[in-house]
Amino acid sequence: MAKYHPLKLYLCLLCSLLASPSLASSLQLEALLEPIAIGERAQIDNTQIISAKLVSRIYQVRQYEPLWNDRDYAGTLLNVLKNADDEGLAKEDYHYPRLMELYSQLTATNWHDEQQSKVFEILLTDGIITYAIHLLNGKINPSMLGKTWNYDETQLDFDTTLKQLETHIQSHTIADAIAGLAPNIAPYHELKRYLAHYRDLAKRYPFEAIPYTEVIKPGASHPSLAAIGKRLSELGYSDETTTDNAVITTYDNALENRIRRFQTDHSLTADGIIGAGTMAALNVPYARRVEQIRINLERARWLSADLTENYLIINLAGYELLLFKDNALSWRTDIIIGKVNTKTPLFKSKLKYLVVNPTWTVPRSIFPEIIGHVRKDPDYLKKKHFNVVEGSGTPVNVDHIDWQTTSPKNFPYWFVQQPGNDNSLGQVKFIFPNQYAIYLHDTPSKKLFERTDRAFSHGCIRVKDPLVLADKLLSANGNWTPASLSEKLAEGKTENIFLDEPLDILIMYWTVSTREGKLRFYNDIYQRDPVLIEALNRPTYDAVLAKDGLLNIIE
Repeated sequence: MAKYHPLKLYLCLLCSLLASPSLASSLQLEALLEPIAIGERAQIDNTQIISAKLVSRIYQVRQYEPLWNDRDYAGTLLNVLKNADDEGLAKEDYHYPRLMELYSQLTATNWHDEQQSKVFEILLTDGIITYAIHLLNGKINPSMLGKTWNYDETQLDFDTTLKQLETHIQSHTIADAIAGLAPNIAPYHELKRYLAHYRDLAKRYPFEAIPYTEVIKPGASHPSLAAIGKRLSELGYSDETTTDNAVITTYDNALENRIRRFQTDHSLTADGIIGAGTMAALNVPYARRVEQIRINLERARWLSADLTENYLIINLAGYELLLFKDNALSWRTDIIIGKVNTKTPLFKSKLKYLVVNPTWTVPRSIFPEIIGHVRKDPDYLKKKHFNVVEGSGTPVNVDHIDWQTTSPKNFPYWFVQQPGNDNSLGQVKFIFPNQYAIYLHDTPSKKLFERTDRAFSHGCIRVKDPLVLADKLLSANGNWTPASLSEKLAEGKTENIFLDEPLDILIMYWTVSTREGKLRFYNDIYQRDPVLIEALNRPTYDAVLAKDGLLNIIE
């Protein structure tokens, strides 16, 4: 590896006395960036350079000509970096405090300190580029948080990107270009609005936990009711009967209505009873809610390269399926997801076809349950319309199987449930190729959709209104009519129906989202939030960074 010579900076400064201002400026930039170019270190002025290889490459290509010759315009871009906070990111990750300090010092001395001017130049370039990459792909690399992640990052061509950067600098449109990199989906913009709101709440109201001693039911009196009423008012759960500073001593109908609304928005059973769960939600500090919103803004940024005009989003934490058409929410329904010990994985695919009147080939992971049922009830397979078959599909005579001694682990056959009202997949299933054998499907167990938390499956996703979804997906097919689905189902025959245009399906995990413009907090059923909060709050150079789409080209 080449070694950086400390005398080079001195020699460059000496040369600057004899050279033109432009050449001297370039020599100074080259001297500052040489340790990065040769891989010796990635710091300038004791400040870590985040997109070090990219910054170095930019100035090499430009023969170390400065980018930010218009110093007044460069100063305005500090506000662009400051606005990173509004996106749920942190301005400190983009050198904002140091840049503000340098800009103040340099403007006070009319930019006479050439060394510090070049430090400002490099830090501003690194800050703008890194911020742009984070808006485009997210700060955190999600593939390092889960092995199933297969979403794409936006890949950028270096030459094109440099040319666009230079053009935006010349036309003073960097701020607009940066703003255009954030996800252009309604939930992202709504979360940004609520992020500002909860930050304001955290500043305005000192937060103290409300004591919880017992369940409070409507009609009861309790010393915590006054604090509960105040907390609800701060959060916006008020009505025409609510008055400021009113002391609540009895749990009346008005307060009950407010509690029910709060419960609905916080993944609680809206029964109006103030129990441990409701009190726990009321006692989440506003600053903690800010962090929850921030990490879900980050999750939305991970979608930037994967969104087309029409797509399905499966929000596991929200137990909801969202159908988007022309980048707008068209329809939603409830879902049931994998249990904590059989989590539904996060990945993307394309929904290609539906199966009406499906059979169900039972996964081997469920064999112990099936064999257990048979041991208790020898007629179980017949009652539930299961066939036992060889791998080739050849039927097996179940009377010849000793179920009491059969081991689920070494069972050589397969269980296949025939179409019918009690088929575990219901009347239709939706297929999107993946290595995890995950799909969407109907279910005969509709009662479970009444639950607030719905992690009951072995990994596949049960849909509350599958026939409505099927009709909406197939309506784009040529010659398809509303009666077509009913006719297919009535035939009772298992049949694949392909979509004319496969639809992107994105399985995500958002613990904060919006519904009809209102903020919803969901339970972190899979406990994915803590590690993401920790990673997002680490300094950029120490965090689980999103991949730099330009590095493949540079290296």
